[in-house]
Amino acid sequence: MSQLPLRPLGFGEIVDGAVQIYRRDFGLYYLIALIAAVPGYVLRLATGVDATSLPDPAADPVAALGQMGSVFLVLLAGLAIAWVGMVAVATAMARRIDERPASVGHSYRDSLGHLPGAAGAGILAMLMYGAALVVVFLVGGAIATVLASSGSTFLGVSGVLFLVLTIALLTLFWVAATFGILPAVIFEGHGATAALERSLKLCQGGWLRVIGIMVVALIIQSAPSLGITALVGMDLFTSPEALDTVSATEQWLINTADLVIGPLTTPYMIGSMMVLFHDRRVRSEAFDLETLAGEMEAS
Repeated sequence: MSQLPLRPLGFGEIVDGAVQIYRRDFGLYYLIALIAAVPGYVLRLATGVDATSLPDPAADPVAALGQMGSVFLVLLAGLAIAWVGMVAVATAMARRIDERPASVGHSYRDSLGHLPGAAGAGILAMLMYGAALVVVFLVGGAIATVLASSGSTFLGVSGVLFLVLTIALLTLFWVAATFGILPAVIFEGHGATAALERSLKLCQGGWLRVIGIMVVALIIQSAPSLGITALVGMDLFTSPEALDTVSATEQWLINTADLVIGPLTTPYMIGSMMVLFHDRRVRSEAFDLETLAGEMEAS
């Protein structure tokens, strides 16, 4: 990784390093992410699927269930294609970090070889996360129920808070544990299981650091979508009836704005993972010394 310093990086240096990588080839990364976002946008337009199209469950439960299924499938397809774009962005970024040329077409073509490993590792991580959630719901739910049945409002609220905090902590650790999947697949050529194991190994001794970096990256990545949602008012989060006030034109404007603005922050998320992966290798495996030794031997 010749573009990255061969030394341990501070928290701010990792954040700034991701920004610098992104700025260097902004047009390339943005175009790759934008191309991947277009199919989902077209699917929503072609099918007319959005939050405002859902019928009233009380009036027609069967129609509402079917429409919810359609919304889920359309959104899932869009997310899957957007994820392929993320792999393509990571592929292009890996080449540019190594000072090699990259283009939109070559990035998508080269990413095809990384899709099985990245997808397999992601699915395996999701299954493990889901299994852990089931255990948390069973154990935490039982504890919350016992506390709530005590008749004390304080204990009841404490039980609910305990369950919520446990789920939140589990989610944070899952996000951190999977940070290195794409870099491990692209930089080191690992398969699904090996990539997940590699990511977990690099987290050892630095869980809080990895969690902190990933939380910052997730906040920055989600900022555009949250800002666009705010255009229709925060009532959407507290009052489902507010969905009826969003017209088809407003929904189209929201979707279009999300299409154009959303891909702006995806490369930053990828860049954060790449720089963090490099930092964890330097800190836990002396990757900097290994690289310098290899360069000296080559010269």
